Parts: sequence; C-alpha cells; structure tokens
Amino acid sequence: MALRHIRMVVNMQTALFLSLVSVLGGCASPQAPGVTRKDPMTQLVFLTRDGCVNTVTMRANLDEALKDLGLPSDYQFIDADTLESSDSRGGYGTPTVLYEGRDLFGMDEPPVPHPAPT
Repeated sequence: MALRHIRMVVNMQTALFLSLVSVLGGCASPQAPGVTRKDPMTQLVFLTRDGCVNTVTMRANLDEALKDLGLPSDYQFIDADTLESSDSRGGYGTPTVLYEGRDLFGMDEPPVPHPAPT
C-alpha cells in the first residue's frame, strides 16, 4: 500500500512538472515588439476547498516543480467555495491547477451552473 502511494505521488509530481514545463517553459522566450505579456505567475491558479485531503500533497508537488524550473511560487491560491456561482472555476474538482484559465491536465472547463461539490 505504501509503495503504491509513493508511486502515485511520484507520478503526480512528474506529470505536474512536465505540464508546467510545457506551459511555463516558454515564458522567457522573446516576444514580438509591442506585445505585452502578462506575468506568467499571475496566470497560474491553485484551486482548492476547505477539507480537501489532497491539497497539501498537490501544493507541495507544485511548489517543487516550480522550484525545479527556477520559477517563483507566487501563484494565486483560491478557495473554490468563495467563487461566485457564475464562475466556472467552482465546478472543478479539487485540487486543480489552472494556467491561463485551463486545467494543466486537460480537463474541460466545467459548465455553469455546476453541481455542488461532494
């Protein structure tokens, strides 16, 4: 059981790291003249809810992946229960990491209205 849990955490951390490399790795690339780029860390959002048992592990994995990429860990941390009912982000399972409004692991944006969390 412990070995399975360790493998799951390592696989989650690896997937998170690779996802971050693909979306944030190009953030330092040159941009076209006259184009203003938003700070990539303001576009990174960690969604959770009070009592989410996976938040601590996922947040530690996210922080480690950002550290490995040499990026700051000053992303947005949002309690999904505080979002307006019209905000689709409240329909994601937690924890979820979004970049530029999209789930890092490819989950579709939840429809509004969304069912209450279980």
